[in-house]
Order: sequence, then structure tokens, then C-alpha cells
Amino acid sequence: MSAHTALTRPHGLALIEVLVALLLLGLGGLSLLRLQSGLRLGADLSRQQAEAVRLAADDLETLRAGSAAASPPTALDGSTSPMRLQRRIEASALQRLASVSSRIDWHDRHGLPQSIELSSLRLQPQADLAAATLLARHSGGSAIGRSGTVPGIASPARLPQGSQDLGDGRHAWRVRPDSTRIWVFDSRSAAVTQRCDRPAPPPGTPERLDAGSLGNCRALSGLLLSGHVRFATGTDTPGETQAEQPDSAVLPLDLRLTLSSTGHPTPAWECVHDGPDGSSTDNPGGTPGTARTAITYHCLVQPVAAASGGLPRWSGRLDLVPLGWLLAEGGTTAGQSGRFRICRYSADQDGNGRIDAAEHPAAYIAVTLPLAGQNFLVIRGSARCPVDAGPWPWPDPLDDSTVAHQP
Repeated sequence: MSAHTALTRPHGLALIEVLVALLLLGLGGLSLLRLQSGLRLGADLSRQQAEAVRLAADDLETLRAGSAAASPPTALDGSTSPMRLQRRIEASALQRLASVSSRIDWHDRHGLPQSIELSSLRLQPQADLAAATLLARHSGGSAIGRSGTVPGIASPARLPQGSQDLGDGRHAWRVRPDSTRIWVFDSRSAAVTQRCDRPAPPPGTPERLDAGSLGNCRALSGLLLSGHVRFATGTDTPGETQAEQPDSAVLPLDLRLTLSSTGHPTPAWECVHDGPDGSSTDNPGGTPGTARTAITYHCLVQPVAAASGGLPRWSGRLDLVPLGWLLAEGGTTAGQSGRFRICRYSADQDGNGRIDAAEHPAAYIAVTLPLAGQNFLVIRGSARCPVDAGPWPWPDPLDDSTVAHQP
């Protein structure tokens, strides 16, 4: 019996060892599976948090620029998970400032609620300062934005006046009442996403655009460049008053964008305006019998992708093209009767020591965002571009200086 026991005992011990080893391997495998699941959840959550921060930061900049208001939760099309955006605007203890915040909510892989909230401050509009905070210049009953900038706040993206909400995160705008051309915009970024062609309605007929009535459309990626052209041609010595409230009648013109960047899609750019072009009436889109004192223009630029994979961008210079009138010759003002000069509103509004793209430089370099408030002033050829000597206290905090642009 003892001999049999001695022979069989090692076999029993080996089986137990195998079972213990299998148990340990099973426990290790389960631990690895749990670790992998945790890593995957962490990676997903990191991606969602990064996207939420990006969306909240973009929206916060819109809030800080004053081009958006508080809103109930709004669904967003997040690339990793459905998300909801909510904006808040609250009074701040600091005078003339409001606390603004953008909050993004979503659910992670396990259905747990997650959120990111970014906060900042912005100038608080006040009833008695509304004209200043909206940066409007009034003339003849119409308000025209001058430069669209406040010290420390970049010019916000703006949809053209009269653009119609399509109800799906897009706006559509017919470039002129008599034109077949329609531009479609992303409502949040003001980027142009489509160019459509549809017959214009009969004159005086109201038009309601919707997603199903845009006509023939083709996709494109465009950045908007927009502003106004004003005229102060009634004096040889225009000053600050004429720069702030020019009220001379408009002259026919066109616009030309000369790009210094290369590789743009076709068409690289196109510009439209609501002023006379020499072939139409002198008051297109205006009230019959009234004198036009301002021209609104919009240029669509298709940027070129950056070589390093960065944001699409463009570089170039925008000029006015006189139609039926002449530019002054050279810098002298003598002997320039019947000729005109073109000035651009341009000043270091944010005090950083340079003229940034939003502040209307002579030539734009590597523009990656829509630009508004890129305004011009036409004066007599015998005059000098007016300069605002300051100071610039509230309620008029802008430097309304102009500089020579053409010739």
C-alpha cells in the first residue's frame, strides 16, 4: 500500500498545480481585459473632452465678440458623441462687463453624464451706449458699421444682412435682388459652404429661401471679406467729422482682389456689392428718390490649404475699381481737380503695435477667418485722408483714422 501511495501521489499533486496555474492565468486574462476596457474608455473620454473643449472655446469666442446670445441647450453634431451646447450670460461685478460661459454636455461610452464649461468676460451692451457697442455710424437714417473692432476684441464673423435661416445650421443669401447667385453659409462660423444658382424673383416680390429651393448648388469652401465704401467728396479738407459720418453720394465702382497666395480652387474669388456699377440704376436695392451714401460689399475667397496641414488661408490685396471716374495721380494733391482718392479705415485698435487682418491692412497675409468691417472712404483727389487725433473715450472708443490706399 505504501509503495502504491508513493507512486500515485505525485500525479495528484501535478493535477492540482495545473488547475492552480489555469486559475491564475484566467484571473490574469480577466485583469488584462478590464485594463484594456479601461484604457479604451479613457481614450474615448479624452477624445470627447478634447472635442468638447474645442467646441466650447469656439463658441466662447463668439460670445466674447458679442455676436451671440444666451440659449437653451442646443444639439451639436459631435464627431465622437452627440453633444449639447448651452450659453449663459450673467451680470458681472465689474462695470460694463458680463460673465459669459459655454457649456458642453454629453454621455460617455457607459452612458455616464460628462460636461465641460469655459467662462470669460465680455463688454456688456447698455441702452445708452448701444450705438457705441454696436460700432454703428449713422448717416441719413442708416447705420453702417465702421470697423467692427473694439480694443482687445477681434472682429466677429458676420452673415450678410438679409441672409435667411434654413433651419439646419445654415443660412442662404441672394447676393443681389436681381442676381441668380446664392451663397450658403455655415450659421456659426460664417464660412461659405455652397454656391447656388436659382432664377431671381420678379422685382418687389418677397422671397423665402429654404433647403429645398436653392436651385443648382455646388460645394465650396470660402471665407468672407466684407465691409462698406463711404464717400466724403464735398470738401477739400475732410476731418474727423467726415471720417465718422461721411454723407456724400456714392460713385459707381467695382472691386478687385489680387491674390499673392497660389493654388486656389476655381473661382479663387468673387466680389459683389449693392452700389451702382455703371450699367444699372444709381440706387439698386434702395428706396426710390433717396440718395445713396454707402455701398456694402462682400467678397468670397476660396483659400488654399496650408502646406503644413494647418488652416486654409489666403493672402492678397483688395482694391476698388472706379467706373466712370478717375483716381488721383501720385501722392500730390495739387492739380487733382475731378479726381478722387481711396482711403481705408485702418488703425491699431487693440494696441499691439501692428495692423492685424481685422484692422484692415494694405495687404492681407495668411488670413484664416472671415473678416468684416474692412471699410473704405472715397475723398477728393485734392484732399488728404482724414486722421482721428483722439482721445477715444466712451461712448466713442474707436480710432477713426484713415490711411491712403489708392493711388
